[in-house]
Amino acid sequence: MVSLESFPVELIEAIVSLLDFQDICTLRLTGRTLAFKSSNAIFRTYFSSKKLQITEASLKQFVRVTQPGQLGLWLQRLTVYDILDPDPGAAIAEDPNATFEATQLLAQAMENIRDRSPHGGQFSISLQINGRNLNREAPAQVFQVVMSALGSSKLPVQSFDVFADAYGHTWGSWCSLGFSEFTTALSRGTAHLSTSFQPCKKLCLSLGHNVCGVELGKDTQLPLIYDEARQNTKAFCDLLNLCPALEELHFVWEYDDFEESDGILEESLVLDRMAASCEFPNLKKCTWKDVRMTEPALLTFFRKVPGLVHLSIDGLDLHEGESFDGLFNLLSNTMPGLDCLRLRGLGSIEGTIHFPDEPRENWWVDRSRPPPGIIRRGADARRPFVTRTV
Repeated sequence: MVSLESFPVELIEAIVSLLDFQDICTLRLTGRTLAFKSSNAIFRTYFSSKKLQITEASLKQFVRVTQPGQLGLWLQRLTVYDILDPDPGAAIAEDPNATFEATQLLAQAMENIRDRSPHGGQFSISLQINGRNLNREAPAQVFQVVMSALGSSKLPVQSFDVFADAYGHTWGSWCSLGFSEFTTALSRGTAHLSTSFQPCKKLCLSLGHNVCGVELGKDTQLPLIYDEARQNTKAFCDLLNLCPALEELHFVWEYDDFEESDGILEESLVLDRMAASCEFPNLKKCTWKDVRMTEPALLTFFRKVPGLVHLSIDGLDLHEGESFDGLFNLLSNTMPGLDCLRLRGLGSIEGTIHFPDEPRENWWVDRSRPPPGIIRRGADARRPFVTRTV
């Protein structure tokens, strides 16, 4: 008969992860071997996920705990964040020397993890900003520090979340990166980042126009010319093309009320550029929120991802297009593995899409975004669509 003590450490870790504290204590009392294995699992779990503030003291400590034999080498999920001054009138001061030192310290810690981690490249990074006065200058600083450190360390990442998953992207819960930050991050080319992003399977991005130096809340036209915007959308596509193994793409657009210009339109329709110049042979999950596309680009993109399993679109404005019929046809007939479908807020010049025959249990309801959308699962996700445009 096989005893619990003979189970491999990995299985004990899985068991411990399902137990509450009291049960873990009881398990440890059953014998020395189980006590050792379960304690080891607890420590590994505790040190596998950490938050790191971009301060000199925190970064120096991060370098220390990733030295040989230190528990920081067990890290698998790192959240890099900064805290904004709660005073709405306070500005974030840029110190080039402090930014350079932060980059050097973070790169050193990443090199330690790259060279000594027992996890073999299973590393995830998330970026966050904490505070009430959210703008795009603070996210830009955090993003540039992390991208520079990745370029220097060449630490492989499996998942990279840029201000997306941690926020609801509604009033009071938003955070996004100015589009021009991709151009800055890739100004040295893409070769120095290719090692880090080649194994990346999940990419989450919350983006908006670059508003540094622009006073929001007033009738203002963003000082962005078309050539600059085109350079920014090209850099965005260059980053996506660094991720040939991508399986999950989460994209959020946070709009600002600016007068529409050629530059504004170029950035707003960045997914058109993505559809034309990026390939996603392994994409399985796609999540979009508040995006704009032309009808031809929308169809081009979804023809490229027949292996899609999960699709969520919460707000899509069809620019220069009248119908979503082509999309619905692709979803029903060309994606045999589609298992979860969430659609809401689909609009065009003809109006907003309604699903009049959808069962009530499939409704996706939000008072801020009428009419109800749909949530389908299993084979039902591929059922033909009955729609009405109002």
